[in-house]
Amino acid sequence: MRCTVDAGRVNFTVEDNGPGVPDYALPRVFERFYSLPRPGSDKKSTGLGLALVREIAHLHGGDAMLENRQTGGARAVFWMPGEDARS
Repeated sequence: MRCTVDAGRVNFTVEDNGPGVPDYALPRVFERFYSLPRPGSDKKSTGLGLALVREIAHLHGGDAMLENRQTGGARAVFWMPGEDARS
């Protein structure tokens, strides 16, 4: 996990080296109850985790995004306004 301050916002970034997210699923991963089978099994989660993350970000004036990395894996970024951006 990495935390940076840039252009008046605080960014929290998490990257992994896993299989990434299928391209067809990227536009839907923040939808409530949308869930993909976990790698190595057919089990699914509730599909609420990323929806909650985005809702919390929005309530604080920020947002969240998820993308596949060019080198493999995924990158999730959650950001909120920094102190200087709220004044």
